[in-house]
Amino acid sequence: MRALTPRERRRLYQAHENGYLDATCRDNQAVVKTHGLWCWRLKLPMVWFERLSPRSRFGCLRLDMLTTPHTLTGVGQSALKALGEGQISAHDAVWQRVPLARMAKLAHAAFRAAIQVESHRLSREPVAKIDSRRKRSLKLVPRKRVSA
Repeated sequence: MRALTPRERRRLYQAHENGYLDATCRDNQAVVKTHGLWCWRLKLPMVWFERLSPRSRFGCLRLDMLTTPHTLTGVGQSALKALGEGQISAHDAVWQRVPLARMAKLAHAAFRAAIQVESHRLSREPVAKIDSRRKRSLKLVPRKRVSA
């Protein structure tokens, strides 16, 4: 992976302060990936936005809960739906064709709605572990559930 430019590092510092990433720059894949790793380490929902095209006045806002061990509850999903028209599920949310002038406010509101205590719950889906003792290839082995 290439080193980040000073502008990209500044965007990341601002994302760490705000809770969301402004990825309206060109070649934003490295910045989005780095921000995703930071969110994953801190177990925060990943919120970022980007332009629809290089010179577009509209953008796309994304919220991913995959960087956390949580999923959105019905309360959280309804709070996100109240922010505007978008595709919202228990694991993510996407708002298309949002004017860039409204994007930062919407991203801040989406991040705040996602981190509220009543908006998320611990995911009960079984987590898989990797069996690295096998020599030929890695095999995903489902974890055994602990019964009470």
